[in-house]
Amino acid sequence: MDFKQLTYFVTTVQEGNISKAALKLHISQPPLSTKIKELETELGVILFERGSRKIELTQAGHIFYARAISILELIDGVQKELEDYTQGKMGTLRVGIISSISSTLISEWLSAFHKLYPEISFNLFEGNTYEQLERLRNNLIELAIVRTPFSAEDLECTILGKEKVFAVGAHDYFKDIHTATVTLEDICNKPLILYRRWEQIVKNICHEKALTPNVFCMNDDARTTASMVNAGLGIGIIPESALSLLSDTSITQKVIKESTLESSICILRNPNSYLSTVVELFYSFLKSYNA
Repeated sequence: MDFKQLTYFVTTVQEGNISKAALKLHISQPPLSTKIKELETELGVILFERGSRKIELTQAGHIFYARAISILELIDGVQKELEDYTQGKMGTLRVGIISSISSTLISEWLSAFHKLYPEISFNLFEGNTYEQLERLRNNLIELAIVRTPFSAEDLECTILGKEKVFAVGAHDYFKDIHTATVTLEDICNKPLILYRRWEQIVKNICHEKALTPNVFCMNDDARTTASMVNAGLGIGIIPESALSLLSDTSITQKVIKESTLESSICILRNPNSYLSTVVELFYSFLKSYNA
């Protein structure tokens, strides 16, 4: 068993099938299949269920995958430690970010950090919070910048800042509301464009008040909500940092008063993974910058 065999196996599992893994590894499919079979022969176990287009691990496969990940992490950690030692404050950061800050806060943060450490570059992975949690757990990224609510007791979390949540939409949707702020009771009968992560919170609030929310669209991306609001399709519920995604300056913006709809931006890291010097630098920078 060698490093290449472990890499082939882990990549096959992560990509979901042999053909995608072969493409990512820049080899043809038959040699990859052969390498996997040789690994199974060497280990004396069957790692994959055959006959399925999507990879299905056997119980032995699950056990070996967990160990293979740990071994590759250890090798990667040693390489990073040596790079840190020889290069100092240089390197590339793999950071997962959510869409609501991808065109707003992240540019501000990276610009300020780059002035301090011009030799550090970034590899950004965009996606929703749950995608970033999965990437972090699988060590595909080193840090994740996400927003609440989420459940991740296994990850180390630092809150960077709390934000208000806004109801936004064309003026006509708010013509009967004359207050500077709104409640869900004020808007629940209007077409709502809702972040899926807040679905249960909104339902709970409405249930307590015997209300039935009129949900026009549920989605996973602040950009989708903003786009639909720009098109006049309803009232969007978005965090403060996503307001800049609204292209129509005439759109009404009102803070939602329910405190349970407050949102926090957090930075997460995996306490069980090696944290390089550049990761520590950026982590500390974000904490102090947003203090």
